Amino acid sequence: MRAATLQTFLHLQQQIDNSTEQVVMTAHPSSTSTKVGIIKFDNVAFSVGINNLSTYQSSGKFVCEKEGLYLFSVSIYSSSNNANFCMYLNGNAISYTWIGYNSNAPSSMQNTGTVVNALQLRLNDSVW
Repeated sequence: MRAATLQTFLHLQQQIDNSTEQVVMTAHPSSTSTKVGIIKFDNVAFSVGINNLSTYQSSGKFVCEKEGLYLFSVSIYSSSNNANFCMYLNGNAISYTWIGYNSNAPSSMQNTGTVVNALQLRLNDSVW
């Protein structure tokens, strides 16, 4: 096999390998108290393909180690009116979610706000 052909083959094989790598995580906060600032989903129930898991747990920021398409789903429960949260990509807010109810509703209202974002991430992109 010619060197150029071998190089092309190795490049294609690397692209195939990269496209079949899996990155997945299921996590939730270890505390249920009121949160201000970055919410740390530090209680990781399951993860595959993440090498910097301890950094994620301590900072609350997911740093992309493998370029590709990622799906983020976040649900936040609140028993207070007008709770809100944002999802950030590299310091820029990409989604806003408000949790609220009609002020005439009983004071024991409990609600969940959910956001789902599909993001094309590059190496070292950060999501929180």
